[in-house]
Amino acid sequence: MFLSLWNYLKGYVIVEVSGYTLEKFMNLAIRHQNTFWNIKRKDGKIYLSTTIEGFKRLKPYAKKARCRMRIVEKRGLPFLTFRYRKRVMFSVGVFLFIGCIYLLSSFVWLVEVQGCERLNETEVIETLEESGYKAGKLKARLNLREAEQKLINTYPDIIWTGIKFEGTKLVVEISESVPKPTIHTENAPCHLVAKNDGLITYIATDKGMPGVKKGDTVKKGDILVSGSMQLGDEGGSLYLTHAKATVKAKTGYALEASMPLETVQKVYTNRVSTKCDLRLFDLKIPFLRSHTKEQYDDYDEVITVKQFKLTDQFPLPFYYEKEQKVEYTPYKQPINEESAKEKLYGTLYDALLKKLGDEAQVIYHEVVYSKDDNKLVAKLQAIVEEDISEALYLTPQEMMPQSEVEGENE
Repeated sequence: MFLSLWNYLKGYVIVEVSGYTLEKFMNLAIRHQNTFWNIKRKDGKIYLSTTIEGFKRLKPYAKKARCRMRIVEKRGLPFLTFRYRKRVMFSVGVFLFIGCIYLLSSFVWLVEVQGCERLNETEVIETLEESGYKAGKLKARLNLREAEQKLINTYPDIIWTGIKFEGTKLVVEISESVPKPTIHTENAPCHLVAKNDGLITYIATDKGMPGVKKGDTVKKGDILVSGSMQLGDEGGSLYLTHAKATVKAKTGYALEASMPLETVQKVYTNRVSTKCDLRLFDLKIPFLRSHTKEQYDDYDEVITVKQFKLTDQFPLPFYYEKEQKVEYTPYKQPINEESAKEKLYGTLYDALLKKLGDEAQVIYHEVVYSKDDNKLVAKLQAIVEEDISEALYLTPQEMMPQSEVEGENE
């Protein structure tokens, strides 16, 4: 790569050699250590690249081998400069363009975050911007290692982050920690408590001391089966176990949903207002406006923003912003009340089933409809029989003998 750049800066020519003794010419050129490259043979001729001085040194060997040499193409900066020597402004423009591209490539124009699953990408970008790592900053003044440490200190879920430059992009790669699951074994001491208010209809205990019986009313959080049991007769010591039981109860659910009794249908007209801007950061430069100056009462607004790029890795700080207002005429259409009731009923019943477990049974349900401001309101009342027990695992302090806990309090 560097050799090609050097040859371009120095200038080189592509030479065509023809004749009947091409092999003799090549042998003479190689024997005297002449410099040439990209040797190709086509249609009985040899094509090669060499420097300007190399072309002059090859002439005697071509004459000695009775071959003809001619320059097919001249390449490189010296020839380009000579060609445009009378076009000063063009040359100046080329160098200014190259200088502008080099200057723009020294800044960050886009921040991109990769690898976020639980974290919000926007929040990560805002955290970096608060620390000065944002679009418009000179790359040489950004300490990427400090930015990585900032993210790790701010977000405990990040176990590794790597920040690098890709052209004019600041690419942030993030690896999140795997949430540590709460592991409870079957031997871990626990109580069974009620997860809802209800009326006990059935209880079968495998382990633990039942605290309720059929027909009892319980509230959410009440202990149904205790994991604390007594050894032997009354007055014996207590031991802890993993409470296990099936406890069913009748519980009540109330759900509500609503929907309007009329809908608005949009019929779009042919009138569209278009506004286009070129944007540099917060500076907008208008360059295209539609001729219509009418104000629309009802319209949909569509905004398209596109960032200019040299390549995918070299975005520029220039944006094309197109704003369109598309007019429509609204028409109100009534909705059939019976179809609205059916839709609300299905929505509420599906929502109820999502709240219940697979073994739950809906004993009774009723939907009451009412109207409020041209809106249909549905209220679902349901009585369900379900297993309302859930495990409440004991803390290490709760598992300590009572005498030890009292000793610590003293």
